Amino acid sequence: MHAVVALAVAAVTALHPAPDLGRQVLAPNDGWAAAEGGTTGGSAARHAVTVRTREELAAAVAGDEPKIVYVEGRIDAAAKSCAEYADPGYDLQRYLDAYDPAHWTGPASGPLEEARKASAANQRKDVVITVGSNTTLVGRRGAELTGLGLMIDRADNVIVRNLAVHDAYDCFPVWSGGDWKTDYDNLMISESTHVWVDHVTLTDGDRPDQAEPFYFGKRFLHHDGLLDVVRGSDLVTISWSVFSGHDKSLLWGNTDNPEHDAGKLRVTLHHNLLSGLNQRAPRVRHGKVHVYNNAYVVPAGTDYQYSWGVGVNSAIYAQNNTFSGTSPDRIIHGWGGTAIHEEGTLVNGRPVDVLAAYNAVKDPDLGSDVGWTPALHGRVDPARAVPALVKARAGAGRIS
Repeated sequence: MHAVVALAVAAVTALHPAPDLGRQVLAPNDGWAAAEGGTTGGSAARHAVTVRTREELAAAVAGDEPKIVYVEGRIDAAAKSCAEYADPGYDLQRYLDAYDPAHWTGPASGPLEEARKASAANQRKDVVITVGSNTTLVGRRGAELTGLGLMIDRADNVIVRNLAVHDAYDCFPVWSGGDWKTDYDNLMISESTHVWVDHVTLTDGDRPDQAEPFYFGKRFLHHDGLLDVVRGSDLVTISWSVFSGHDKSLLWGNTDNPEHDAGKLRVTLHHNLLSGLNQRAPRVRHGKVHVYNNAYVVPAGTDYQYSWGVGVNSAIYAQNNTFSGTSPDRIIHGWGGTAIHEEGTLVNGRPVDVLAAYNAVKDPDLGSDVGWTPALHGRVDPARAVPALVKARAGAGRIS
């Protein structure tokens, strides 16, 4: 009997083999990355390569020729401690003593800050992996990057799928502008176009900032963004992914200056789980951003501030999203923008007009006319179906 079942399974597999994720391309209507020619990544490559070390990964994703890169197993940054990266002139306690706001004003400067910069430069060589154009980067089952950050920089036509990226940890935060600033994102899209990010899981790993101490009244952050889209990047789709346990999470547009960003930063965010994100989910400047069918979870005891940041010239179109663990008036935050379109939102299981809730407690009011209606998107599911959908299907390892 067992032999018969095995033969039957083999026959079905032969008739319907598992899809080759490296050859898959973005569907024609799947968000902004489908516009203006679509996103095919490295699907045209003649051969694929499998990588198992940081050095192999960095070499495989470099350059602009078509390439399919599979990640197998866990790849870590170099096995060095923060002390090993530190410049001889750097010491955290002396840094805290020198730049205490009680007696220091303005940005940190001087020998201790120069030593911090040198220390950061030492670490950056091991952390950042730069991804070139015409690349498909796919994780095999269980694949993850730890202590590394992917940077899609000045590239076009990139696909990243089925990959967990944890703990892009900055050993040497800088005190600037009344806050701690860090350098590495789990995934950064900078000056790049046509990017599809799908079924990824991005977290702080085993070193969450939530557990860090406060210095100068601010959390001593060691992580920057989970997934930032900046410096005139455009035509990006982010789908079926998990973003978890992070502070400054999704920053789309890193300056109010429209010189490089006007008419760009067009991003679609759909069918994602966003859990334990304190802020920026996303915070948007300039871009036309479609946010639909995402499930937001705010666990008790976190430093939650807001989810949708309405920045300068932003045009967020939010549809059929769900929130649990927060109140309706906290979901939106005004960052100099004037409007957000929001419809079909459920908060703690109930339909709520969260824009009205914001306007009831904040001044000036935000309008609801963002000047556009999304045309490129797949099925917009009923909001009540979203939590179960993303729980079952979002994140690395859950591509069906």
